[in-house]
Amino acid sequence: MALQPIVTLKGAAKSYGTFTALHDINLEIGAGEFVTLLGPSGCGKTTTLRLIGGFETADRGTITIAGKDVTELPPYRRDVNTVFQDYALFPHMTVAENVAYGLTVRSNRRPRDERDRKVAEALQLVGLSDKAGRMPQQLSGGQRQRVAMARALVREPKVLLLDEPLSALDVKLREAMQVELKHLHQKLGITFLMVTHDQEEALVLSNRIAVMQGGRIAQIGSPSELYDRPATPYVADFIGAANLISGTSAGSEGSHVKVRLPDGTLIGGTAIRTDAGLREGKPVQIAIRPERLQLVPMDGSTKIQATVVDQLFHGGRFQLETRISGRDEPVFVEVQRRSMAADGSVPQPGSQIALYVAPVDVLVYPAEANA
Repeated sequence: MALQPIVTLKGAAKSYGTFTALHDINLEIGAGEFVTLLGPSGCGKTTTLRLIGGFETADRGTITIAGKDVTELPPYRRDVNTVFQDYALFPHMTVAENVAYGLTVRSNRRPRDERDRKVAEALQLVGLSDKAGRMPQQLSGGQRQRVAMARALVREPKVLLLDEPLSALDVKLREAMQVELKHLHQKLGITFLMVTHDQEEALVLSNRIAVMQGGRIAQIGSPSELYDRPATPYVADFIGAANLISGTSAGSEGSHVKVRLPDGTLIGGTAIRTDAGLREGKPVQIAIRPERLQLVPMDGSTKIQATVVDQLFHGGRFQLETRISGRDEPVFVEVQRRSMAADGSVPQPGSQIALYVAPVDVLVYPAEANA
């Protein structure tokens, strides 16, 4: 059952001088969803967030929130609140005063007793009840992030906008805050819209991810949809790791494609889209996840032959950097330690290995598909 849209963008576009940041994008976000806008710098994700928050005005198109056209409305007249990347806390105010600030401004002023109650509830929600009297500089980075969350939530917005909220934290703290943020979303049930360039963060937190490219939405879907069936090589490369290899179609039937690799090896693959671009002799591009490549015996049957260049230790797994004949770029292979030989050996640099990958895990695109 589809969720009722709470945020809708129709044909939203934005330019800065001669640079077009957004190209007429259409986006619907359902009530209670956690949606992430993911992409590299300059792809349009922050511009989209700022249009929804009212910090930028669209050149054309419409933006509605909870059924109300807010395209021309300022931020304080939209039922949203924003957690900024730098948290933007007032250094001269206590934690409680920072959280209460949004309830003291003229447009949303609340009586003192109601304000105190809401601040106490918000601080309890983020686990900072005992820090109400502290100053921001007395807090850790993770605690300041929670104060910013409490300040945004105290006004009970319908939509919470998160502008790379965890980017200032170290790796261990960021991972812990991801768990807390996910639990907070589940507890509140309101709509979260987050901007990030961190693919792992997007995969962990989101109900749906919109991968952006050049001011457009390249693909939107659940994390598993984007990971297992990326629409383009660009999405495959941005969501998780992917080996992108050029080849030639050796014929196709429906979604089943035979691909000839640069070294002449013939492997089976699965077409993401079936069209004339996959006819025999046409150049194609394939995407293979490193963990889908399997080390197999060198027995002479049709497999990908590779040379190990380097090995990278990742605790529970090794990542092998390999080369195949006819290709300059490396092909990466992920090997779980528990699946290695009984003696724990891993192929050493310079050794020859054979790789197998099932046709369902070889994603085939016409060469002209967006990369």
